[in-house]
Amino acid sequence: MKSPISASRISVARQAGFSLIELLIVLVIALVMSLAVFGVMSSFEANKRTMTTTNDIDQAGNYAIYQLDKTIRQAGSGYGALSQTAFGCELYSSLTNSNGSPGVILPFPSTTSMAAPFASLNTTLGGVYTLAPIVIAYKATTGVTDSTATAKPSDALIVMSGTSGYGEFSTLISTTTVPTATTLPLANYVAFNPYDLALIVNDTGVNGPSPCMIEEVASTFVQSTATSLPLGGAYTANPIGTQNLTTMSINAVSAVANLGNANPSNNNLPSFQILGVGGVTTSGTATQNNVLYSYDLLQGGTSGATFNTSNALYDSVFEMHALYYVVNTSGSSWVLPTSPYDVASLENGTTQALYALASIKAIRLGLIMRTNVAEKTAVTTAPLTLFSDLGSALTYTRTLTSGEQNYRYRTIEATIPLRNSLMLSSQ
Repeated sequence: MKSPISASRISVARQAGFSLIELLIVLVIALVMSLAVFGVMSSFEANKRTMTTTNDIDQAGNYAIYQLDKTIRQAGSGYGALSQTAFGCELYSSLTNSNGSPGVILPFPSTTSMAAPFASLNTTLGGVYTLAPIVIAYKATTGVTDSTATAKPSDALIVMSGTSGYGEFSTLISTTTVPTATTLPLANYVAFNPYDLALIVNDTGVNGPSPCMIEEVASTFVQSTATSLPLGGAYTANPIGTQNLTTMSINAVSAVANLGNANPSNNNLPSFQILGVGGVTTSGTATQNNVLYSYDLLQGGTSGATFNTSNALYDSVFEMHALYYVVNTSGSSWVLPTSPYDVASLENGTTQALYALASIKAIRLGLIMRTNVAEKTAVTTAPLTLFSDLGSALTYTRTLTSGEQNYRYRTIEATIPLRNSLMLSSQ
């Protein structure tokens, strides 16, 4: 028989709780379970973030290609009927806004650097822009838009379309009456209304770039009583640079087309713009921040304080590239924007350039989209390709650097017909 003292000791021992070893085992088990739960939650959050960013670039890419399709498809509207005289003409335009500036906007003032990311392209063109539905600016290794990372080449597009809504009709300048600084004698005035922008093609008959002046129809214009088209408004000036209305060559082919309307309440200005990938910091310095920008060559709606600015259009655009589809006497094919379809050849105003511009019937556009947040490890190691179905000579391949491999990418392509150029003869 056990003594009372011995039973009491056993009872006290049983009430003492877990031993140190038992507590350590419990802590280890709890820690392992916590780590497992944390790992699952971290993995779930990472997958969620990846899916969200990937969906974002998918949506951004689809929206960007949709909007670009609309812009490019209407290239050449308003002046297609003048293709044999107007294509390749040097554009002269002036804008005097409420602040009394900026004055001449085309050719781009040589003393002013065009807003980023288009300063390099503007320098290459010497500030001179010629009338053409669409031109692809291309440079194989570094691209044509400003960038602090030259390993990111990207093409730029110069797209010009009118918005007059009068089809492709144009009219001739009178062969008997010389224009004045404020009047434009025409064969008829049916296509014009107050505030309309008139594209005046001064065909000099020389195999080279003829001048084209953009002038605004006066707000006081009344069609029923017109004996000449009165000029006046923000886009009216004479002379514009080296061009003067009063010294134009008056001949049977000098003509005028309606590009659109400059009345601020109508918001119907023609679309003459440059599109390219790049970036703009608050100081105006170009950076590569995966944004597709546009620059309005006619600077519609600007004021003296905001003249010469670029507009951010679409985010997450890593690169943009394009090809021409041409139809000529040799047949039809997709071609790179290299000679004879490079910028210099298409914009030199020669007869060859005119035929080349008229032969361009469609654009193959490719976008490389990229997420904005880098992953901890490489997630995209394989090279990215565009236009791979067109053969190796036209396929664009982008090999990613080690740092670029930590992002996720999508490629989006579209074939965009130029509906106005499809009606033009390229023979």
